[in-house]
Amino acid sequence: METSAAAPKLSFDTHPSKYRHWTLAVEGEIARLTMKVEPFGGAKSEIELKSNSYDMSVDIELADAIQRLRFEHPDVKCCVITSAHDKIFCAGANIYMLASSTHPFKVNFCKYTNETRLAIEDASQNSGIRF
Repeated sequence: METSAAAPKLSFDTHPSKYRHWTLAVEGEIARLTMKVEPFGGAKSEIELKSNSYDMSVDIELADAIQRLRFEHPDVKCCVITSAHDKIFCAGANIYMLASSTHPFKVNFCKYTNETRLAIEDASQNSGIRF
């Protein structure tokens, strides 16, 4: 019997002006995506996203930014992905979020994050953006 909490209600409707975890800046052919995860701004606000760890809310914003770069900023040739924190980029997926999630949510989370990273690879191969 599964005792994990129900999956949070998620919205995929976002915009760079509403990002809580990323900053997207475009200057000519160069874009900069800066990761600064809001510790209690995740999909499950009671779970702290320490050390720039990520959950679905972080990846939803990343996926949105990648698509916007490809289709709203076709002149971008290079995207620098960086962290706003000194000495750390990202701790990876948040373990506490995963531990408190149902198995179906974990499966979908992993699929979504993989698709997001594949979108970065595809943008490099087919849109001429180097990351």
